[in-house]
Amino acid sequence: MKNESEFPRMTGLPEPLLLRLDEGWDHLEVGDVEAAGCMARELLDETAGHPEVRFLLAAALLESGYPRESLAELEDCRGKVEDDLLHRYYLASAHYENLDMDEAEHHFRKILETEPTAPPPHYGLAQVLEFTGRFDEAEEHYETAYEREPEAYPLPTRMKPEAFSGVVAQALDLLPEVLQPHARRIPVVVEPLPSLETLTGPENSNPITPGVLGLFVGPNLREAEASGQSIPSTIFLYQRNLERLCQTREQLIYEIRLTLYHEFGHYLGLSEEELEERGLG
Repeated sequence: MKNESEFPRMTGLPEPLLLRLDEGWDHLEVGDVEAAGCMARELLDETAGHPEVRFLLAAALLESGYPRESLAELEDCRGKVEDDLLHRYYLASAHYENLDMDEAEHHFRKILETEPTAPPPHYGLAQVLEFTGRFDEAEEHYETAYEREPEAYPLPTRMKPEAFSGVVAQALDLLPEVLQPHARRIPVVVEPLPSLETLTGPENSNPITPGVLGLFVGPNLREAEASGQSIPSTIFLYQRNLERLCQTREQLIYEIRLTLYHEFGHYLGLSEEELEERGLG
């Protein structure tokens, strides 16, 4: 869990293994997810799959974008770890990322019964409520998280739909000349949030995160040229997810443009690595 100051300590392991487990959580706290995952996998073998190690692995998997695998590990160590509230937070977050909003809401609310002023579950619950269309109630929980910890949980920067669409139109006008013919052909659709159907992948695959900022749907330019077929493609931008990411109007305008250019990069057939190299990651 990001922005969480306390991570689980445990008993029953030799001190050297305990220190390495703590080191894994430290890696996770500072955002070094890969190091945390490597530490967890090493300890998994050395501790015969100890529940606390599985918990660390589950947290690293969730932060790495593998919510299905994370949820399986979390269920496996449920009731067997020292910090039950932190475990429940990750469980709620994993259900959210797996698009199971009912379970996510249940667990976030259970945490708030014990810690009613804790910012992380308020913010997590706000995301669930927002995704399920309960916008007013979501704003209340965003505000509560912000009041308790404003730097870690800034309020979403809201923009009227017509103003948002205006920024998108300006960004399209500023696309490089080589992209202008494609921009006139490919529709850019602004939606408040992605639909459940859009996010659901093939069976047994990880879904797209509900917090996705934009999506390119359809064949990219290379695929279309290779097939010779005229299959329509669309770029989607998700306004409320972009608003939640940004602390100022200026930052929101920048992220709208960056996301739009990122999705046009996918249209050109660029990989995530290639987009990163071009500053569009």
